[in-house]
Amino acid sequence: MARTVIVLGGGISGLAASYHLTRSPSPPKVILVEGSKRLGGWIRSVRGSDGAIFELGPRGIRPAGALGARTLLLFLLFLRACGEQVSELGLESEVLPVRGDHPAAQNRFLYVGGALHPLPSGLRGLLRPSPPFSKPLFWAGLRELTKPRGKEPDETVHSFAQRRLGPEVASLAMDSLCRGVFAGNSQELSIRSCFPSLFQAEQTHGSMLLGLLLGAGQTPQPNSSLIRQARAERWSQWSLRGGLEMLPQALHNYLTSKGVTILSGQPACGLSLQPEGHWKVSLGDSSLEADHIISTIPASGIGGRRVETGAQ
Repeated sequence: MARTVIVLGGGISGLAASYHLTRSPSPPKVILVEGSKRLGGWIRSVRGSDGAIFELGPRGIRPAGALGARTLLLFLLFLRACGEQVSELGLESEVLPVRGDHPAAQNRFLYVGGALHPLPSGLRGLLRPSPPFSKPLFWAGLRELTKPRGKEPDETVHSFAQRRLGPEVASLAMDSLCRGVFAGNSQELSIRSCFPSLFQAEQTHGSMLLGLLLGAGQTPQPNSSLIRQARAERWSQWSLRGGLEMLPQALHNYLTSKGVTILSGQPACGLSLQPEGHWKVSLGDSSLEADHIISTIPASGIGGRRVETGAQ
């Protein structure tokens, strides 16, 4: 008899976990449980009366690195798996890229002290003071090249940036980057989790900048004509013509086509391990049992805040 796996949470993490479970060599029976009546979590797109798309969550996806390439490739696979007869050429009508030569990609700003400050670009910009930074960023780069390798197995993004680039760059640039990309605090986020290539570059070459120049921390990337196009045109990020919510919608269609049971509007209110080794998930007036649980929600997000172990 096939194993049963319950996935808690219907955001992009729960959807992606369910997707990979269906593609395993011996796919289990998958049940996805979502407390709200919609899937997608933070990803939510709404269309205005004039047809304009507004994003209530993330507005774009970065294609850089192996993770970015896999995300772009996954969307293509989702469309095909859902029966959409599209080629990669046809998919271009759905993908909206911000290319490297676009003004939005070339001009970046920091909002500090009630004013917008353009970030320096090019060698000339690095060699002269650029508010809100008090010194040319060249000196931060020189500092980074001379700092010793860190010895801790992990640290916060802020600590890493402060140690290697100085407190000003850490507070102004890295904190803003973390708030924009992760909607989180650089003094709480992990450098290994959020910027693994920077951590690996330092560990391998003793310098973040030197390691990046030499390609440290890079992993093999998937390949397709769309990914090659993104590299050639130096995409800064990409979105979808119908909004990013097309991505969880495509995942939903794929999962249902593969027999995944999706229970929305049924928040989990308890989780307990039974004496025989099975897990029991309480859903108010009903319950489910499974061999394994994958939770993409915090423990406090389980409605009754009750996680019990029945086995002694």
